[in-house]
Amino acid sequence: MNTRTPRLLVGVDGTEGSVEALRWAAHEAARRRCPLHVLTCAELPVAVEAGLIGSGALGGNAVADIVAEHEAANQRAVTLARSFGLDLEVTGETVLGAAAYALVSAAHAEDIVVVGATAHPGRLTDVLGSVATVVAHRAHCPVVVVHGSPRRDGAVRRIAVGVDGSPGGEAALAWATEEAIRCDAELLLVHGWVYPYHGTRSGSKDARDDMRLDAMRMLEGCTQRARELAPAVRCHSLICEQSPATAVLDAAKDADLVVVGSRGHGGFTSLLLGSVSRTVLQHSPVPAVVVRHD
Repeated sequence: MNTRTPRLLVGVDGTEGSVEALRWAAHEAARRRCPLHVLTCAELPVAVEAGLIGSGALGGNAVADIVAEHEAANQRAVTLARSFGLDLEVTGETVLGAAAYALVSAAHAEDIVVVGATAHPGRLTDVLGSVATVVAHRAHCPVVVVHGSPRRDGAVRRIAVGVDGSPGGEAALAWATEEAIRCDAELLLVHGWVYPYHGTRSGSKDARDDMRLDAMRMLEGCTQRARELAPAVRCHSLICEQSPATAVLDAAKDADLVVVGSRGHGGFTSLLLGSVSRTVLQHSPVPAVVVRHD
């Protein structure tokens, strides 16, 4: 039997964005009554990582200095998290390697990974994707990308969740509903649809009206499931004839947290070229959660 305690794992690199992620993660860990683990990754220069030059070519104890610098940043983050007064178990760790893959390797399915939206910007970002994007598409647990929050206490009063009837959307709905119970927050189910709507009667004379009805029925079914899971949660729904990502981002403007599934009705091409989850991660004005469905 697996008795491992779930934990929140937050990536911290000393930037302002990672400090915001740390603050949000600490409050979420307190809500869940689980440990907070602060992970800092010391990355060597690309040429050293590739073996093109030896670490000694950096001069003196340069590699040791890089590690020591990140260890100091990690300890400062741990101290900061403990200063929030949340009665929280906080541990820290510094590892050598690329941040995204270190976070993915350290996380287990029952954990939650939290990263800042601006973690390690720049190097190879346009080619390989940001740390947040890589973690969100590779981690086998929910991933939270923190863009900053107007609430310094980390409170969550309104959660917007994108639903589309897919397995990924169902996983996001279940996670968001559970979080709404935990936070005593209201839940807004958002469904954006565009013509032609997937899997409907495209050959009908009144195809657009039929598709709109199908979209409304799908959203009604999701709303009913949310109310069955959490009868006490204040639950609302919103349907928009626009792209799913745009609908979710518009709803996020009045929310404290937005939740989406990692895969929807976009197929493999959508996953590679810019899925709903990736668009929401990049542009959400509030912390965004991607719930993976395998």
